[in-house]
Amino acid sequence: MITQQTTKKLSVLRVPSPLDLPSLLTGALIPPVNAGRHEELRGQWDSIRHGPQWGDVASLDDVKALFATGWDAGAEKARGAIAALPLADLTPEALVMKRKRVYRDAGDTVRVESALAGDWDRAFEGRAKRLSSAPAALSICCAFGAQGGVNHDEFFWTGVQMACLTDLLEGQGWRVELRAVKANEMGSAGTHIQDITVKLADQPMRDDAVMALFGHAGVYRVYGWAGNLHTTIKVLYNLGHVHTGAALTEAIGRAANAGMIHPASLVVPQAYSRDAAIANLRAALASVRKLATGAAA
Repeated sequence: MITQQTTKKLSVLRVPSPLDLPSLLTGALIPPVNAGRHEELRGQWDSIRHGPQWGDVASLDDVKALFATGWDAGAEKARGAIAALPLADLTPEALVMKRKRVYRDAGDTVRVESALAGDWDRAFEGRAKRLSSAPAALSICCAFGAQGGVNHDEFFWTGVQMACLTDLLEGQGWRVELRAVKANEMGSAGTHIQDITVKLADQPMRDDAVMALFGHAGVYRVYGWAGNLHTTIKVLYNLGHVHTGAALTEAIGRAANAGMIHPASLVVPQAYSRDAAIANLRAALASVRKLATGAAA
């Protein structure tokens, strides 16, 4: 169920599944302070046309269908793009089992010093399996959307990087939760965050859904814009200033510290080109390596 929460100068809209996104379009959940802006958006959605701004859709119904049926064309194109990436050096830290020495009250090998001391709870030696790297589950956030000048072909590469990153990590044993997060600063009134769960950690990845949310211009310019209005903070005429990079990471951290969302293990920036996607993948995997090394130390 979609939830809205507001504290002083911080607002969060949480969407637990892409299948919940259509309810943002009705206007029923928009607080009164921003209700008047809904008709403005409907006017823009009525002008959806095939092209660089909206992608391979020609109507609002076409955009809605992308989550009902999946964006198969985008997923197929992404598979080809991923296959052509230089992945030889993009190997994530694997989750492997190691054996750790433990002491307990039964076993095949006696620990003499514990037995002599009468410590029978720890008088036998054995080995227990443990993961060499942790946490086993990663909550990975990527910025949702882009500025108005970014076209559909450029949007595509954010989807590619997130599908590729998820596939690489899960192939090495990690459990990956994927979230599309957007933070808009509404001047001195505060910051509004959209937190959309694209994939739960225990769900298999659907690349058609990942590509639709992260890599389709029309999806963002419908659902991302609609989500901007679902706040009790008055939305600016230009929908506010979009946070990216360190500013987005900081906004996610503030919301997590306030208990409004759960923390991110990793925040990945958007990519609007093949080179940017490769650079972001390398940086993300380096960050995962640090997480694994720090946890295993």
